Amino acid sequence: PGPGLPQYIEVGYVDGIPISRYDSTRRRHEPQREWMKANLDQQYWDGQTQIAQSNQEVGRESLDIV
Repeated sequence: PGPGLPQYIEVGYVDGIPISRYDSTRRRHEPQREWMKANLDQQYWDGQTQIAQSNQEVGRESLDIV
């Protein structure tokens, strides 16, 4: 990645609008829209964070193989 960019990013979209984001710098999956924040509890975001961290690790391991 370029300077200042995280090595890993996940972004969730609905109709082309970003609604959630995870990156390797913050290491948290977070809502990008107020309605997401208002309608989903911390348990949901914790679960999404665990999934994203796992995806990040799998991606890193895959690149190591290449």
